[in-house]
Amino acid sequence: MPREIDDKKTRKALRRLARAKRAAEQSDTPEAQLSEWEDEFIGSLEERLDKFGSAFNDPDKGNLDDALSARQSVKLREIEKKAKGKGKGRKPMSRGSGFKRKSPSGGGRSRDINDDIIAPVEDSPGREPPAAPAADAAPAPAPQTPAPTGFKPVIIEGGKLKS
Repeated sequence: MPREIDDKKTRKALRRLARAKRAAEQSDTPEAQLSEWEDEFIGSLEERLDKFGSAFNDPDKGNLDDALSARQSVKLREIEKKAKGKGKGRKPMSRGSGFKRKSPSGGGRSRDINDDIIAPVEDSPGREPPAAPAADAAPAPAPQTPAPTGFKPVIIEGGKLKS
């Protein structure tokens, strides 16, 4: 079952294609000239619009009421800008180095959790337990913080605590 495409949208898309092609041909600068791929792209869009009324068929590619898909519209807009001499179009993606490290790491910034663990001393025969520290060397106990105010639990019979 073919899609119903509005003839106005198809004619509008064809006019945009013709305008972009004409602007590129009339421009004096070599940057505004269409590449072979762009010329072929416009030609294939015109052919599909004339034959089917739409240049795409996959519903995931764009709005089914439109004559051009979302990506085709974006590329056509870039070609129109290039033909008018406005902007340089989209910059190509840089070919990065993948998953390689950008800079060599020194010692690392993370902590080792094993450094924080104090190993227990095992009682072994012939070994005396360590001496307890002197009372004057013991650290002063930390002051007790008062319980938070304003908290009063509500007791529900047969239920759980609710705050």
